[in-house]
Amino acid sequence: MANVEPTEPREASLARRRARNPRTKPTRAEQVEQNRNALMQAAAEVIGEYGYAEASISRITERAGLAHGTFYRHFESRQELFDELLPAKGLEVLEHLRGSVKGARDFLELEQRGLHAFFEFAKDHPWFFRLLHEAEVHAPAAYRTHIDNIMRHFRKALRRSWENGELPGYDESELDTLAYLMISARDYVYAQYVARSGNISEALPKAVETYRKFISFGLKGEAAKWPAGNPAVPGDPS
Repeated sequence: MANVEPTEPREASLARRRARNPRTKPTRAEQVEQNRNALMQAAAEVIGEYGYAEASISRITERAGLAHGTFYRHFESRQELFDELLPAKGLEVLEHLRGSVKGARDFLELEQRGLHAFFEFAKDHPWFFRLLHEAEVHAPAAYRTHIDNIMRHFRKALRRSWENGELPGYDESELDTLAYLMISARDYVYAQYVARSGNISEALPKAVETYRKFISFGLKGEAAKWPAGNPAVPGDPS
């Protein structure tokens, strides 16, 4: 969630240049890159619809509008594609978030903006959560790489905010736990509440507002004190 200047994706830059000169045909290198990107996007959509197990090469190339043989110019196997797919799409998510959180005044605003932007991304890309959840079984190395990428993103933002005194009551050793809590919130709140609500447009802002309250009191407030004599407190003799 760090404030990093967003860079224009290469394919967006190529599209913009071609729009200025529509008669310019893509170079061979550009065409190769476009085909690879089309296969990656098609694979994400097919997995979102059918799951990894049923995401055949034929379905992927058909969705991409490419010949079956084109697949093997870019990937040796379906598994090679799976092993690259989630980390690549995860980086697209992070790039989307960077643009949304730019200019945030503090960590709370940055996190609120980031959550809202992630929920909007998930709404517009309904394939994402199946791609993520099934990867733990069908592409475990890709899943671990994706989680590591997301953790680096959160860890950097939390450490900067902690050093600025924005997280009173928390020790430096607790930052990774906070990061995992925030990552988990994005997953479960959207997949189990917002997406199942029957009215995503109504549920999404409500979930973001509830989360804002949670992080405002949970991250900025002092640690809650247990009532005296509470037997649930470890070490309480009562």
